[in-house]
Amino acid sequence: MDRAEKLKKYGHKKGHKQGKRPFKQPANAGTGLLVAGVAGLLVLAGLFFFAFYHKKEEAVLSYVTNEELASCMSFLQGDAMPKEWEKRAESYVTQGQLKDLIQNIGLAGTISVAGGNGQLKRDAVMDCYEQILDYLDLAGVVRKETILVLSWDGTSCQTPDGILKGNLASFGFSSFHTYGVYLLDDTILGIKAESEKTVALRQAQAHTAKGGKVSFTYEKIEYKIPCIDKEGMEKLQKAAGSVSCTLCIKGGAITKIKNIKEEESSGEKQETTASKKLSDTVKVLLLNKGDLYYDQIYLSCDSKWVVKKSQKQTAKKPSEVQSIKALKLKKGKFAVIEPSEENGRLYFTDRDGSHTSNGYYGSFTVYRDAKGYYVVNKVKIEKYLYSVVASEMPASFGEEALKAQAVCARSYVYRQMAAGDYSSYHAQIDDSTNYQVYNKSEVVDADVQAVEATAGEAMYVKDEIVNAYYFSSSAGHTANMEIWNQDEDTYPYLKIKSLNPSAKDGQKLDLSDESDFKQYISNTDVDAFDSTSRYFRWKARAELSSCLKELKEKIKQRHEINPALITYYRTTGKKAQKVSSLKGFGGVEKMYCAKRGKSGAILVLTIQFEFGKVEIRSEYNIRSVIGIAMEQITYADGTTDTASRFLPSAYFTISLDKKSKRYVLTGGGNGHGMGMSQYGAAGMAQAGWNYKEILSFYYDGANIQKVR
Repeated sequence: MDRAEKLKKYGHKKGHKQGKRPFKQPANAGTGLLVAGVAGLLVLAGLFFFAFYHKKEEAVLSYVTNEELASCMSFLQGDAMPKEWEKRAESYVTQGQLKDLIQNIGLAGTISVAGGNGQLKRDAVMDCYEQILDYLDLAGVVRKETILVLSWDGTSCQTPDGILKGNLASFGFSSFHTYGVYLLDDTILGIKAESEKTVALRQAQAHTAKGGKVSFTYEKIEYKIPCIDKEGMEKLQKAAGSVSCTLCIKGGAITKIKNIKEEESSGEKQETTASKKLSDTVKVLLLNKGDLYYDQIYLSCDSKWVVKKSQKQTAKKPSEVQSIKALKLKKGKFAVIEPSEENGRLYFTDRDGSHTSNGYYGSFTVYRDAKGYYVVNKVKIEKYLYSVVASEMPASFGEEALKAQAVCARSYVYRQMAAGDYSSYHAQIDDSTNYQVYNKSEVVDADVQAVEATAGEAMYVKDEIVNAYYFSSSAGHTANMEIWNQDEDTYPYLKIKSLNPSAKDGQKLDLSDESDFKQYISNTDVDAFDSTSRYFRWKARAELSSCLKELKEKIKQRHEINPALITYYRTTGKKAQKVSSLKGFGGVEKMYCAKRGKSGAILVLTIQFEFGKVEIRSEYNIRSVIGIAMEQITYADGTTDTASRFLPSAYFTISLDKKSKRYVLTGGGNGHGMGMSQYGAAGMAQAGWNYKEILSFYYDGANIQKVR
């Protein structure tokens, strides 16, 4: 396609002056001798530049990768980027590559770019990009905005105005920093630059101010951030309880706290999860074997039901099958499917009508976008809990354990509904272990009775519903927030607790010493409420070299999700240097525990390669990465498994069997280890504890009360 054809395809901005717009290249160093005074100023400027921008270099803000530039160009029809760029996605854009792009989109005679192999700074690339937008973005679909990043997980960005999507982990956003970005609808295409703008969060709910940090809630989400306003910190510390305030944020910290207002005792309080009316329904995204999307869906119902599309409503008979493709939904449209009777249940089926799922109460909304169909189940929370309790805990665990599970699940769902993780998909949570397992087991009477016996009950600390994390079984202790590399004070009601029935309440526990934990985990006779679980003690065998490709892929995958938790270092020089990829690391040499937490969980796992090393943080990352290399696991009951590719927990020691050249992992527990042990709850119920006693043990200082 020549220049004329490309301009015809991409369009030309009407009214724009013809002729070349010079593209400014970075000035060449050493063009002449400068006077001593000017040279001195340049030296000082250079030192300032290095000191100020060094961290930005590490955050990949000084340069633009080929991948990011391709994202910026995605607003065009067709393929704007040269195909060979895909092989160099993580490389920084050079002058020559930018020149090739300009030629490829037919603007070589309009925008002037010099060739060469020199890497271009971000401001130079984005200046050229804005010229491209002037010529080719005729409809103005790409817009520039300044955003404050509240949190960033590699795929979505929480801002004060809502969630923005972005598929590039290389963006390198830092929480509570401000950036100028390019947006297409609600998707971030690229970063113009980090901004020096101060953003005010009005009506934030501040809870605590200590250790130079402020803990607060904004738009139903909790945050903790450094604060440099000492006077404001002192005012918050003097306030009784939570206060409403305005937080001025810049460069990763609160610079000023304004408009501090304590809650009125007259009852005119700021809204909290306790003082406002909470919804009695939840919207659950129903995953397709872990995926968000379906290519085709067949649905049926055990009662009369209706299908609503736009203004049209079609009545259906019981067991009649509806093909979603037959509805001919256009992209961006949806259909609502709901039973005509209150207790009717919807089913996924095959094309012949045979059920492929358990029944769902409530309604389905089927949405269609560019990637396919996705399904959201809107259901009353109490009926949602029937299926959560059934899926999360066997009925054989006993009445009081099931009640404890019901209150945990109810507390947990209310907290997660407020987070807005799936708001871009019209949902609040999904049906997997990412939140709570939902509708994967048939509901029995014991599940219904446990939910109804605790109807509306949740756990509170002060005026907030607790984040009621729970897990399958422990290695003898629960954990606190250190397992997710967060401050222990984030949720003070989640403490390290011994599940030994004879342990003294308040007994200090610390298994962070490697030799102490090794001695503890090797003991198979530990007395604990959940020692009946086959996961209480286990031993796994792992071999890393034979699965090197899969191991690196898993590391890369987890790094893309949250780069802050997995760090790459090149070790070929005198000092380990932080790098952005595993390229050139070679084979595996060894792995070891670099840091262990007080609960015994590994907090930092290091894998040493021939020419680099990887530090892995967070228990889920550790379990998923090392699980790739697991050949066999033997449980406490003597049974073995050779198919599992996910470690039961991060509570394990590492030793190398020199004869077989396999790593032996001696561990215990199943799950993250924080909050309530489900097997532990069963053991307590069997010992005569009621559900309130069970919950007060696991969630320190929590009170059970009705949600309202």
